[in-house]
Amino acid sequence: MSLRDKLIVDTSDMPNYVILPIGTENFTIEFFYRERFDNLYFNLYDSDDNPLVTGEKIVYGVPLWDINDANLPSERIVPLDETGAESTVSIDNFQTSVFLYYDDLAPEIEDPSSANVDENDSDNSDLLDDDSGSSLIEDEPSDDDNEYALPSDWGDEQ
Repeated sequence: MSLRDKLIVDTSDMPNYVILPIGTENFTIEFFYRERFDNLYFNLYDSDDNPLVTGEKIVYGVPLWDINDANLPSERIVPLDETGAESTVSIDNFQTSVFLYYDDLAPEIEDPSSANVDENDSDNSDLLDDDSGSSLIEDEPSDDDNEYALPSDWGDEQ
């Protein structure tokens, strides 16, 4: 099961058209293959069949359109292999291991190293977040900047 939603393209009969509904508008993507160079290309059309992008090569890891234009769909679509085995797009791996994925993952899912990193835990190796490595208690009160926290000597009755 993939983490992202994917755009399915029938590669058995090229050129092939796919309707891409985004918001209230339907875009059309035409995919075609150039055997001489073993490359896949696409054309993008708006709902009135006006060309928006033409003859663009599909490159692994690069969004199909990556320019700021109000006429283009707001969704980003990127050719990827979620297993990491492939690094190029060809007719042999397109829609087999390399798919067109909607780039809609939250950043912390896509790159776990960016998710709420504790600056006291420099190597992120511990799962219990015991900043000093000396106990199994999560976040010692003395490390806490909470003004309402109990003082460290609380409970030491004289």
